Amino acid sequence: MTIILGYGEDSLTLWALKNHLSEILSYLDDKSKLDDCLIFYRPSFGRKGGKNNPCFGEFDSILATSENVYLIESKWDNYTRNVNDYIPLVHAQIIRHDIFSRYYLDWDDVRYKNWQDFYNNKKYEDKKIPKSESKLARNLVFILNKLKNL
Repeated sequence: MTIILGYGEDSLTLWALKNHLSEILSYLDDKSKLDDCLIFYRPSFGRKGGKNNPCFGEFDSILATSENVYLIESKWDNYTRNVNDYIPLVHAQIIRHDIFSRYYLDWDDVRYKNWQDFYNNKKYEDKKIPKSESKLARNLVFILNKLKNL
């Protein structure tokens, strides 16, 4: 028998998505079938952010269903029993959601034949777009194409 020990929100995220996806979908009032779901666990979009840096961090997970795309930030409140129903996101997490949401809404792999085309035609006032040869651009293209084609 293999035993995997984990600590914190990363382990809880993996455990919840692996063992309780149907309950999560029910809580979200999402009627999608489990087989129609796509999960990215800890997708990385670089570590250092800021206006002049295209990186914007990583989600704990992205859950895509036939009905919606959920950007997941897990929180561990360090209590054995959660006394709060709500744990607020920090500013960097809110910015990460905003940036990824813009990419998701703006990316159209039919209109933009590749990331270079997107880079040449799309501008954001508050965030630098990654260059097409960067690992960040490759990660975005892979994930955005998977999400758009679900």
